[in-house]
Amino acid sequence: TAVDAAGNQTTASFTVTITDDEAPAIAGTPANITQTADAGQCGAVVNYTAPTSTDNCAVTSFTSTHDSGDTFAVGTTTVTYTAVDAAGNQTTSSFTVTVTDDEAPAIAGMPTNINISNDAGICGAVATWTDPTATDNCSVASFTGTHASGTTFAVGTTTVTYTAVDVNGNQSTASFTV
Repeated sequence: TAVDAAGNQTTASFTVTITDDEAPAIAGTPANITQTADAGQCGAVVNYTAPTSTDNCAVTSFTSTHDSGDTFAVGTTTVTYTAVDAAGNQTTSSFTVTVTDDEAPAIAGMPTNINISNDAGICGAVATWTDPTATDNCSVASFTGTHASGTTFAVGTTTVTYTAVDVNGNQSTASFTV
């Protein structure tokens, strides 16, 4: 405002606008985590210290795709934290959680060794048994046997082997003899 000796005055003004273009900061993002699946589970409960977020003005939202203590499936999962400030500036920070499956399938109900005499008129015998089963903490991809129940076996000792392979490549074998 300017005033002259006669009392005349003039006013002029302008506006100062301060914009916040500084994105929030995220500190303490965990390093990538690798963990073995929990026993009997196709995943693992994974715990970690969550990061924090700060901003020159104010953080209005700080979210995560997953939380410490969540169960993560076998495989790799990306955990992303997102911080947003009052001006809409946004920052993300991520790490991965990799859960591995090292639990081999279990084979149950394996027959005991079978001792039988040859069938009349042939140099062998038909052997029968109840097939075993296979289970896994994730799932069984294949379960095979070298011989089927009801097969004719030659005189002598033959080993029958069952092999179970899970979807992650872990393998178990079990055998009996006829």
